[in-house]
Amino acid sequence: MMDIFKKILDSLEFYIFAGVFFIIIWYFVLSPRAVDGISMYPYLHNNDFILVYKLQYISKNPQRGEIVVFKHSETQDYIKRVIGLPNETVLIQDGKVYIDGKILSEPYLDVTARTQPEATIREGIPYKIPDNQYVLFGDNRQYSTDSREFGAVPKEYIEGRAVVVWFPPENAKFVTKPHYSLGNLSAQ
Repeated sequence: MMDIFKKILDSLEFYIFAGVFFIIIWYFVLSPRAVDGISMYPYLHNNDFILVYKLQYISKNPQRGEIVVFKHSETQDYIKRVIGLPNETVLIQDGKVYIDGKILSEPYLDVTARTQPEATIREGIPYKIPDNQYVLFGDNRQYSTDSREFGAVPKEYIEGRAVVVWFPPENAKFVTKPHYSLGNLSAQ
């Protein structure tokens, strides 16, 4: 009888340890998320499942081109691409994005995509990004609610960087940052 009780306790100890370990990893390191909507299409699809690396920005800052998840409201997270960095000036002119006066070449966009202005970042009016904030746009600009509407996002709202699409299998891939040729502007 004692052997059975000891085996049950050993098994229970393993499962408790595994559960606590999983919760720590899920809450503090890698968080699974589902893409809800088409604002990042064609790079990410509606109902793709991604892993978000939450420790990414503890010791470093978001980089242009990275896909990040951020807290948009108490109940809603958004996923967007980093376009503008702190203290840069973003300008939308004739459907193109300019950073500090240099055109931003965006190879991940559909060739016919045009960036339309919104309420905050408007056509032909330079938008200076505040210190420690980032301009984030969806790749599917026509169907994206992003910094053009609500402005720059403070770094502390950014929860982490998308690192992998793991489901569905046909969309599985590592999420990579593009190498920009930014009209002589380097991807810092």
